[in-house]
Amino acid sequence: MKNWKSVAIAYGLPAIVLLGYWYSALTPVSIQSPEFWTNMFLYLVASAALMNVLDRSKADKVNKVSGAIIGISIVFIIGGMLFGSQIFRAKDYASLITHTEGNFEEDLTITDPSQIPTIDRDMAERLGSRKLGEVLNLVSQFDVSTEYTQIAYKGDSVRVSPLEYVSFFRWLNNRADGIPHYVTVDMVTGDSELVNLEKNIHYSHSGYFGDDITRHIFFSYPTVMFENPVFELDEEGNPYYIAPIVEKKFSFMGPKEVVGVFVVDASSGDITRYSVADVPDWVDRVFPANMVMTQINYNGQYQGGYLNSVISKKGVIQNADGYNYIVLNDDLYLYTGLTSVAADESNIGFVLVNSRTKESKRYNISTATEWSAMESAQGSVQEKGYISTFPLLFNMENKPVYQLSLKDDAGLIKMYAFVNATNYQKVGTGNSLAAAWNAYTGGVVSTTTDEEEEVVETETISGAITAMESVVIDGETTYYFTLEGDAETIYIAKVSIDKQLPFIKAGDSVTIEVDGARVVSIIKQ
Repeated sequence: MKNWKSVAIAYGLPAIVLLGYWYSALTPVSIQSPEFWTNMFLYLVASAALMNVLDRSKADKVNKVSGAIIGISIVFIIGGMLFGSQIFRAKDYASLITHTEGNFEEDLTITDPSQIPTIDRDMAERLGSRKLGEVLNLVSQFDVSTEYTQIAYKGDSVRVSPLEYVSFFRWLNNRADGIPHYVTVDMVTGDSELVNLEKNIHYSHSGYFGDDITRHIFFSYPTVMFENPVFELDEEGNPYYIAPIVEKKFSFMGPKEVVGVFVVDASSGDITRYSVADVPDWVDRVFPANMVMTQINYNGQYQGGYLNSVISKKGVIQNADGYNYIVLNDDLYLYTGLTSVAADESNIGFVLVNSRTKESKRYNISTATEWSAMESAQGSVQEKGYISTFPLLFNMENKPVYQLSLKDDAGLIKMYAFVNATNYQKVGTGNSLAAAWNAYTGGVVSTTTDEEEEVVETETISGAITAMESVVIDGETTYYFTLEGDAETIYIAKVSIDKQLPFIKAGDSVTIEVDGARVVSIIKQ
């Protein structure tokens, strides 16, 4: 009886500890999970060690059994790792993602710079917190979660985030009613909204025990591996969590691949499982960014086989080590540049990857790297010490142009910049997108129709300035002046058209080139 007690304690006590850890860590019960193997090994080692303390007469037998299981498992794991490694499966790794050729002019042409999304996560957090602060009775109970998922919502680029319980006791007090709001932030306009819910959120990352969204999914599907659930909205504005389901490819120890998703109603907790082919169109975040970036590197590294990737490295390319998102045709796309492993200052192209379908388009356009553009933009205002965000690339006036934001140490956007993607020394900065674009173009912005480019006719006028005043519009100084002999015509000149403009004053003689009353260029006589 004593022997049975020692065995029960030796194996039962670690099992109780393991179950407690399992409840907390939510380790999938799957041979494809490295955490599962780690837990099993620790359990066997702990049981054997405890048996040695409780009953040495049985310890040798227990150690042999445990050692045999561990040994067989290690051989099994090593075999799986080798069978699924890049050394033997390089071509398979390269095919995890494939690219089709994209049309840069059709897909990424921007005619109105003011429609470019510039609100990043940090800025969205500030705007969302400010909106919550307007409702005083909520502040003591809830905060805004830092999730701020970027999605395509009704064709717009929007960040969304639910409120969260500020503490365990606030969760206890409010869990019966749930979370009554979520926040949306328009990434173009910066408009934020605190949305009232008809059905409150009961499952989220701030919930505890069974109200935790990850634990809720796990205990419904304990043998399925899935990625971190992300907050999204359907087209009616109802809150959901999307959890990508993953499996290992090529072997049980190979790379992860998304094979489906769990779509969880954040209000009711209802879970619907979809294959990748059947995911609803409103779902955006199916393929996690880190997985896509890794697969882009696999595709660039192993097209010529494994040996080529480590020896000659002919044709080997990699992603830009940074990414951004953009909404196109009501779908969310991941953007990243492609560069050679030589790590020079040029890209050989870039890719756009649909984050719902993983459809990838490659654009073979030679440009400066995103990091070169970021450094150039920072250098243009180096006295301010601003830090650049990772840029997006657009076709603007038939040329590739990077757009990025410049932020201060507090994470606030202070300026915007446009950088020529082929000649990154050409930079335009301003306190608004319009001002930055005017600075980039020198104040000359071509206008086009759907059929053809319109030719803007200008005329040259000379004369002495009789009166001159300045105002700030959209963060850029604009000058209004009249010329001698024509007091009725008021000419308009933005400071970005000429750096000498602030030094011109009434009484100076100038020669100006104008389009109507808008000054295109000005020269002091």
